[in-house]
Amino acid sequence: MEAHRAAGATGKYQRPVSRLLVETGNVEEIADFYQFPLHYYRENGDKLVIRRSAFVQQVNKLLKAYRRVAVSQILGTVTEVLALNNFTSLASVRWTLLHQQDNTRMGELYSSQTRYLITETEPSLKVDGLFIVDESAKIREAVRARKRPLS
Repeated sequence: MEAHRAAGATGKYQRPVSRLLVETGNVEEIADFYQFPLHYYRENGDKLVIRRSAFVQQVNKLLKAYRRVAVSQILGTVTEVLALNNFTSLASVRWTLLHQQDNTRMGELYSSQTRYLITETEPSLKVDGLFIVDESAKIREAVRARKRPLS
């Protein structure tokens, strides 16, 4: 897979995933973008190999947290694509989570970085590895901030 194909493929996958997370919450469709078992790397360095059912549970938890902090839109920006070989690339995506501040403005809740190991499979590209860089701490803080009374 050439680097420009990887960049296009990553964008192709991330835009539908972010839209599905916010608009439909269909975790089964989201899981279709991934290859299982999935190699999942946590912020603390732990590596897990997870099956589809565990991934679906994790995405359900994430969607619940997004609802708690009133996420109304997610923007994904591919910040880097590194071709590792002809069939595999590492893509970095900056996710920006927005909420409605008032009737006319959106405000940023937080942004986080995630890395994806994208592998060419038949008949399409799949996410084979997921590297959480900094989202867990940021979403926990956003949830805590929503619970605090306004000063």
